[in-house]
Amino acid sequence: MSDNSPYFFIKEFSSEELIKILVNKVRELRASKEKAEELNTRLQDNMARLEEAQDELSDQKDKMQVKMTELENAKRELANQRDKLQIEIMNKTQELLKSERLSAIGNLSARVAHDLRNPLSVIQNTSQILKMRLESNLDDKAREQWTRLDRAIYRMSHQLEDVMDYVRISPLKKKDYSLCVILQDVVERIVTPDNVEIHLPENDKEIFCDPEKLEIVFVNLIMNAIQASENKKGMVSIGIFDDPQDNNNVLVKVSDTGIGISDDTLSKIFEPLFTTKQIGTGLGLSSCKNIIEQHGGTITVTSVIGKGTTFTIKIPKKSEWNSLSKNEDAIQTESA
Repeated sequence: MSDNSPYFFIKEFSSEELIKILVNKVRELRASKEKAEELNTRLQDNMARLEEAQDELSDQKDKMQVKMTELENAKRELANQRDKLQIEIMNKTQELLKSERLSAIGNLSARVAHDLRNPLSVIQNTSQILKMRLESNLDDKAREQWTRLDRAIYRMSHQLEDVMDYVRISPLKKKDYSLCVILQDVVERIVTPDNVEIHLPENDKEIFCDPEKLEIVFVNLIMNAIQASENKKGMVSIGIFDDPQDNNNVLVKVSDTGIGISDDTLSKIFEPLFTTKQIGTGLGLSSCKNIIEQHGGTITVTSVIGKGTTFTIKIPKKSEWNSLSKNEDAIQTESA
């Protein structure tokens, strides 16, 4: 064979040498294969660890997002709480300033009202005496002027009573008393115009109350109901009912067929000094609320424009002592 033959190397190795070479090559290939397999195993292990690390990183990312969301929610909640506290502080501050202002106004009003009551009583008494003496000599025009004078005196007296009722907070003198008797006394005190009818309840309830204080409440409510008619034909209806939610309470409803009250006015109607009347003091309904709350009750109002207004008073029938006595009697009866 020439040196250029592809089998020229055969001539340099014997069969034994070739076998050795092949065996060595096979061993090298096996070692390379094992090494490759080992590398592949390591690579797969590393890939698995990498995937676990990626999963753990993803979990950490999700947890971080949850924490960020919780943090944002907590931040918003804190901001809301801060805003609420600021509003509450502002409202409390305004209420405190208003209370101080009302206290100062109340003290001044009480002194003024007290100073005006005596001369007003003199004017009223003098007017009545003169009217009795001069009655036979008065013509129609003079009688009309005297009637206007009486109405003006009554209005001034009523406004002074509003101020005094609001300012003086005296202890209640409670006793068992008929609601119908209170209402009848009130209606007799009020000058009812010809265009208004007042319907008193046919049934009656006896409650533990201060009748003089409740007279103040019903005078205010009935006078407001009469004034709501605005010189048109109107009706004031007063009803007494059992409270369907609590048998220990009684409900008194004073309804009119007047012009009604707007929603904006309803929200302020029991605030001191708030009034929509040119001659009102703005203290009548506030006094009513105070008196009813002194009795452990509530007063609410509903109204429909053009149809009328209803005031609902919820007041306990008996005192707390009566309720405790009944509970003790019941316990003793059960024990026996």
